[in-house]
Amino acid sequence: MNLLHHVARYAVNQKMGKSLKWEEPGGIVPKERASKSFLYIHVPFCEHICSFCMFNAHKLDRSGSQVADYFAALKKELLMYKDAGFDFGAAYVGGGTPALVHEELAEFLEFVQRHFTLSELSVEANPRVSDAAVESFRAVGVDRFSVGVQSFDDGMLKKLGRESYGSGEEIRERVNQLLGKFRILNVDFIFNVPGHDPEILARDLEIVVEDKIDQLTTYPLMEAQQNRSYVSRQGRIDYDLEAKLYKKVILPALREEYTPVSSWCFSRKDKPDIDMLDEYVVDYFDYVGIGTGSMSLHDSRVRVNAYTIPLYQRMVNSGRLPLVLQTHELPRRDYMQYYLMMALFGRRLSFKQFEQIFGVPFKRAMWLEWLGLKALNLVEEGGDFVYTNERGMYVFLMILREFFTHVNRFRSLAKIASHKLEARQAEGTLTFEPVASGD
Repeated sequence: MNLLHHVARYAVNQKMGKSLKWEEPGGIVPKERASKSFLYIHVPFCEHICSFCMFNAHKLDRSGSQVADYFAALKKELLMYKDAGFDFGAAYVGGGTPALVHEELAEFLEFVQRHFTLSELSVEANPRVSDAAVESFRAVGVDRFSVGVQSFDDGMLKKLGRESYGSGEEIRERVNQLLGKFRILNVDFIFNVPGHDPEILARDLEIVVEDKIDQLTTYPLMEAQQNRSYVSRQGRIDYDLEAKLYKKVILPALREEYTPVSSWCFSRKDKPDIDMLDEYVVDYFDYVGIGTGSMSLHDSRVRVNAYTIPLYQRMVNSGRLPLVLQTHELPRRDYMQYYLMMALFGRRLSFKQFEQIFGVPFKRAMWLEWLGLKALNLVEEGGDFVYTNERGMYVFLMILREFFTHVNRFRSLAKIASHKLEARQAEGTLTFEPVASGD
């Protein structure tokens, strides 16, 4: 790993691993809120769990009332936030594979829209998404449809355990059938799987360019407790290879036809209305996650929901927000650094917006960080904005990779806390009082 990689890892570890403190979760104090928040909706169901997946996913069981019960709990949790004064202006549905349960999800999205006016709506799917699912999502006004392709190469699909979704050619054909169905069609790719052949990645990107796909998101493989066995079977993650694939393959392949809207998301230059991306945290400083294992950032705290579906549903059905983890109130400077990280991962930071949010000029509040960005030649200043250059784009990719590694650690902590609560229930002592991670 190069020096900047070590700097990125150290900086994130200091903030996320050592400085972040947890407290006993509490409720949300109802209040008037000055602006709309962002809503993340977690739908955890999958046909099978991909071995490289880091997210809270559960195998779909259609034999009983699993899906109906889950969406009933989602509605109750959503209304708790409405009663607490939240107003949502945009939403993202992730998973899991949300499109698997498209009928229930479409009905739930109609429920959301009866209570809130959404200007943006994004939903995830796999390449085997049905025509019926596509039409149901079009009917409820989905703007952005994100398909987890991962690769068009048959060998890579087998390595990822994705061969059940069809051959690379079949997946390519399905993606082309979906083009034009939504305002934005995004395809997800994963790169830097151990031993990732640069020529295979280059061919995948060549197909994206040839087919004029609206948007693609290129995630580096991240290691977490949830996928550690898969990574160890494949071999060590090589961060020098990651840098090579990013700088020598991804950026050159997309430079002519696509604009980077974040360090790992690229939109077609000839479609200026492609203004949404996977990492909603770039554009939204305040967000609420509902559903099992979801995370929220609002009221100066990070919160995590119950990790298991039964516990999540029991807590919601008892009238309690299903929180099992909560941080202490974040210091103002930490918020500023979070804003800096997300804004520059998203390619640009607005001096004006920073001052509107924090009440102090950026260069005065963050003079040390600003000197570092300039000294390392990571950014360029233009008018009211500071932009990352290609060197800076990779640095902030590394920072976000490390950040999401810690976010996945939070999921592990939430899983531990959830199992403790369930153990107390088995002992007859569960009172639905949330448990902190250190309990």
